[in-house]
Amino acid sequence: MIAIRRLCCLLIVALALSGCGDDSSGGRPTATSTSVPTATATALPTTSATPASTATHSPTLVPASTATATHSAVPTATASATSTASDVPSATPTPQPVDPGAAAWEPVPAEEVAERCGLDPELLAAADPLVNRPYVVVRYGQLCHEYYPSDGATVAQTLDPTEEVFSTTKTLGALVTGIASYQTRALPRTGRKTGQLGDEDRVDHWLDSFTFNPEARVAHVLAMIAHNADLSFGHKQHLYDLVGAVQINRLSDIVNTALSQDPDRLGANIDEFTKRYLFMPLGMHDSTWFDGQADKLYALGWHSTVRDMARVGLLMLHDGVWSGERVLDSAWVYKMTHPSFEDSNTGYGYLTWLNSASHWTFGLGDGLHQTPVDPCAPLSLNVEYPHGLSEAVDCNYDPPYTCDEQPFDVGMWYAAGLGGQYIVGHRALDLVLVVKNSPGGPAELWNAVRPALVALDPRFSGDEDAFCEEYSRGAYAPDLP
Repeated sequence: MIAIRRLCCLLIVALALSGCGDDSSGGRPTATSTSVPTATATALPTTSATPASTATHSPTLVPASTATATHSAVPTATASATSTASDVPSATPTPQPVDPGAAAWEPVPAEEVAERCGLDPELLAAADPLVNRPYVVVRYGQLCHEYYPSDGATVAQTLDPTEEVFSTTKTLGALVTGIASYQTRALPRTGRKTGQLGDEDRVDHWLDSFTFNPEARVAHVLAMIAHNADLSFGHKQHLYDLVGAVQINRLSDIVNTALSQDPDRLGANIDEFTKRYLFMPLGMHDSTWFDGQADKLYALGWHSTVRDMARVGLLMLHDGVWSGERVLDSAWVYKMTHPSFEDSNTGYGYLTWLNSASHWTFGLGDGLHQTPVDPCAPLSLNVEYPHGLSEAVDCNYDPPYTCDEQPFDVGMWYAAGLGGQYIVGHRALDLVLVVKNSPGGPAELWNAVRPALVALDPRFSGDEDAFCEEYSRGAYAPDLP
């Protein structure tokens, strides 16, 4: 933990010396251009290291057929809210595995991209100089396109080295916490520090001491609002926990406490657990998260490639199912990809950013925004109110935006890291976009890739204006199961 604390302190100093920025906005500053909010910052939590386990148990996963079904790898022709099957031609991509499993990605040959991915390969190539950063396009669980600016090198691993992806770690951490919840679901609750790890648990069920609101629940920490003195409706302010020192790094201690109930099966600590239940099953061989450390910073520290980042996005896109087996509960993924507490931030789920049009904030003193993050993507709105611990009666949007129910619940979401690291999920299109070191945001990446998709869309056939009008209001979802 000492090494992690030193790293965090160095980062804080570097950021503080260089002014204020935001690692979730469209134009990304460099790694030394963001200051850390200090109003409620606390010291980094200390935890005792747990001895490494020598156990080599394989993770126990549940067949997806016994839980929530995942998306089909083949688009259907009846998913448009305004068309019947006879109105929309059948889509052409052939059936493919929904994900690569633990094996290496096998890129779709360029001559098969149109048929298998529903993407125009020439227009994808035209997007390369627009993005001009390492990026991948995954559709129907396949690696349809990748690009790596280089001096002529051809090996992806040399063009896209494993490197820090900063705050995308937050979304990774939310996934790990959800997997821990799922894997502890059968453990009996016989007192404090026992039972399933749940998002509605009080933090003091798992921790003996912490510096934020003593009434806080785990969900409040995942939404970055546990620092508020008053957690009642209308009084919560979202404060972006940039380096995790305010609250979210304590999730590592919570998870470790929950795992300690069954270390033989779950691993001795969060490091072993993450490798066993996430990195290994998903084939994330080029990813580390403070490798070997018994506790983690939830704010940063994930080193990865765009290919491995795409696996995380695909797991989320498919509601927590990988290779036909459930990795985490679909309800947890839903809470990651939908607003947690509308009264504090309509653009944030569990450590994940969302497409919102009103009353959203980056939580860095930027105030509330009244414009969509991406105007050509569906908004992330809950289908029921109130939900979970939120007491919201609606989506908390101001005119001209409304809380009218969207025909399809397919809001765009994204993980974002300092310097332009993004994982973007378009559930309605079975599409994951990943980019590293980009000067643009999720909307700019989608702008570059979208022409390739719309060109071969059976309904819109290249008409981007008409596509965006339908898609942005959640009325077009051709690739839902």
